[in-house]
Amino acid sequence: MNLDKHNRSRSQHDSAVARTTACPLAVAASVRRACATVIVNADDWGRNVETTDRILDCILCGAVSSTSGMVFMEDSERAACLAREHYIDVGLHLNLTTPFSAPHCSSRLMEEQQKISRFLRSNRLAPAIYHLGLSSSFEYVVKAQLEEFERIYGVQPGRIDGHHHMHLCANVLFQGLLPHGTIVRKNFSFGSGEKSYANRIYRKLQDRILARHHRTSDFFFYPILSDRARWRKILDLAQHFNVEIETHPANCDEYEFLVKGELLSYGANVAVSRGYFLRSSDFFARVGSGDAVVTADCELEAGVRNEVMDAGVPPHTPHISVCICTYKRPLPLKRLLSDLNGQHTEGLFTYSVVVADNDEATSAEAAVAEIQAGSAVPLKYCVEPRRGIAMARNKVIANAEGEFVALIDDDEFPTASWLLTLFKTFRKYSVDGVLGPVRRHFEEAPPAWLEKSKLYDRSIPSTGVEVDWREARTGNALLKRDLFAGDPAPFRPEFKTGEDRDFFRRKMAGGRVFVWSAEAEVFEVIPPARWKRMYYVRKALLQGASAALQPSCGAMNIAKSVIAVPFYGVALPLALLAGQQHFMTILVKLCDHAGKLLYLMGINPIREEYVSE
Repeated sequence: MNLDKHNRSRSQHDSAVARTTACPLAVAASVRRACATVIVNADDWGRNVETTDRILDCILCGAVSSTSGMVFMEDSERAACLAREHYIDVGLHLNLTTPFSAPHCSSRLMEEQQKISRFLRSNRLAPAIYHLGLSSSFEYVVKAQLEEFERIYGVQPGRIDGHHHMHLCANVLFQGLLPHGTIVRKNFSFGSGEKSYANRIYRKLQDRILARHHRTSDFFFYPILSDRARWRKILDLAQHFNVEIETHPANCDEYEFLVKGELLSYGANVAVSRGYFLRSSDFFARVGSGDAVVTADCELEAGVRNEVMDAGVPPHTPHISVCICTYKRPLPLKRLLSDLNGQHTEGLFTYSVVVADNDEATSAEAAVAEIQAGSAVPLKYCVEPRRGIAMARNKVIANAEGEFVALIDDDEFPTASWLLTLFKTFRKYSVDGVLGPVRRHFEEAPPAWLEKSKLYDRSIPSTGVEVDWREARTGNALLKRDLFAGDPAPFRPEFKTGEDRDFFRRKMAGGRVFVWSAEAEVFEVIPPARWKRMYYVRKALLQGASAALQPSCGAMNIAKSVIAVPFYGVALPLALLAGQQHFMTILVKLCDHAGKLLYLMGINPIREEYVSE
């Protein structure tokens, strides 16, 4: 490890913090002028010590938003440690062409990658050709890198790009090897006439394929350091769109350009984004109307308060109400309440717990009383006798206190730093709420088909990525309490499920912004009762019926379901031949579409308020 280099970087960072703390209002004045942000991403994090250290320099001085990490390389593991130490936003830099250099890399992995590399480098058109004979090699190499990233970073990558942009090759795209829901880098953006017509058509096709299952920036550029006019155009675009710039600080010229802050000298009112942060279209609409300036000022004032707090000025200590809805799950509830009793706070906030029992027989009361007797954390119990998850959520929110509401389900349990991580992410991004990942947890080995089907797996976007309402949920969230102000029923009772997505959809339409915190994990316990196939069938039917209530369920959406039902019906026998996991995946999709159509025809496929087993 290059200790001199690292110590110099730490010194730069410490001096920058000192300057900011000494005069937070001066910093605020400079930030207030910048409403728009540009994403500056540094590639090749972890490739070698020198590259990692140069990228770290750029991040610590605020010249780079995020970085893309390589795995199975000589400096990958140290880079992962540095990322956790400095809270760096890291995505996966998928490597299909440069030989792996980590000593623990298996011989098979290296051989499979070499096969792929020889093919992709054989001629310039090779990446556009689907190689059937290498399909298993592509699958193996991509999967290995996804798993290695999760091993060393402790989280699945929420953002993926490719070394030499080979993540856009035909095999990766058409085999669907990139996890759905992740942010994926699109093609470079070119002006009219910069590329041939055929080239532009092919790139546009690739980007459309990506957009089906992934989020992308609006524009993506590579740096031409000496082209001042081009820089101005790029920064002007950042006023109205999500713009990403690719950089390679391993290149001496780019490194000097970044650390000297030359980028922002080309555009006014543009700042380097703190993390890879995609703004919503609503945000840019507010920019056009002038409302975003007010939003920026509000966020800025929150940032100034944070700086004053860091400087040692005793502020008001915020309070978080942890809200739990429960229905006939006393044992999981006891485990959750016990874990909540030991949450870390670092003195940044206080917290209490509220439990809303949706069982009129008060089946949770004894469990709550048992924990309450020995708890150092205030614990409140209330009952909502009217059955329905939306009713229970409204009840627990009505009994919450303080400036923040944290939401977690009764069959989940958090890490000790769960609340603290959510709160720190909220402070960093100054948004209306933060959502975290929910990972599955089996107390004992489940059936092989369930393990392989990944029916419980959910994508985990990177920290700072803006939440799409279709992915929003209340199983792990920290929200401003004013989101619920003036509304006695913020969760609509007509929804038996999906009431949380409906809530977030309406709030985002009103201009509220929510981001992900990949490190704020909770774990959902999957008991044997949920290993039954009929559980997934009933749950899918209920979710489909609730989807019919969403405004997005228009004519095109209904037509899609009309086509999907017979299509999946025909596919079921073939899926059964391929294995139980494929059969259940297709069956769940079929029932989801069928539930929607049945509900629209006035047939309620599931009458119970809860599908618990």
